[in-house]
Amino acid sequence: MTNTIDAVVVNSSNIQADNNLQQQAVAATVDLHDSQAAQAIKVTYAAIEQLVFEREAWEQNAFRTSNEQLYALLQKCYALYKAMSADSEEAKSLRDGLNNYIDKKAFIFSKSTHTLTKIVKCVFGADRRRVSAYSIVLRSALAKGIQALDIATFIRDSGGVEEVRLAKSPNAMTVKQKAAAATSAVSETSLGVFSSPQLSSLLDNGKIGTNTLLIGTWQADGSVVIRTVVESDGALNAALASYFAGVKKVAKSTQQETQAANDEVTKADAVQQAVSEAKQAA
Repeated sequence: MTNTIDAVVVNSSNIQADNNLQQQAVAATVDLHDSQAAQAIKVTYAAIEQLVFEREAWEQNAFRTSNEQLYALLQKCYALYKAMSADSEEAKSLRDGLNNYIDKKAFIFSKSTHTLTKIVKCVFGADRRRVSAYSIVLRSALAKGIQALDIATFIRDSGGVEEVRLAKSPNAMTVKQKAAAATSAVSETSLGVFSSPQLSSLLDNGKIGTNTLLIGTWQADGSVVIRTVVESDGALNAALASYFAGVKKVAKSTQQETQAANDEVTKADAVQQAVSEAKQAA
């Protein structure tokens, strides 16, 4: 009987010891994960600060004279974005690190602001025109599938930052053409086709051929997970109105930039004419 009791006590002690070891292992794993996440945030912060330092050095020593140094900075911004795009813990930590940096610097972005724009603003500061121009260049490269190592070549071959920006903004279209595109693009373009029995069961067959509103979640691999269907004319109209407003804003911006460029040309012509008349009078 005593032996049986001793065996039970020993087994109970072993079980308790195993439980303690398991709890310690879990705690150590959690601490390690938290430590790695915190370290990743610190590394991201330090990386962005290094880019800020390089930007300041460029402004102080080579601003307006060294495009190559600027291209190298933009290349690093682009590479940081690409590193954040993977579906991995490391990429997630980089994204968390960027958000941490933004919070500490008290930058404010809208929900729709592209991550490339956020990175550019963190590095180049609050100059809206520069941030807009550099962001357009990098997003144009992204749309064309340019690799990080080829960013400098892409900008150089395109004629420089300003040429890429001007080519991106107007899209070789008039304001009238942009408005027409905003009206018809939804029904005339396709980003892809998705179908499933679950989705079909949520749709009204009587509305075949009409627009519908889906809610989806964008994934790191570029795919979108369709979550649900919104059967609301108000929500659909709001979404279409938002799309139209976005196109209209781009068209308005293009019109203003074109007018400003025309004004500068007119001023330059006037100055040249005045100089010519002064020479003739002399």
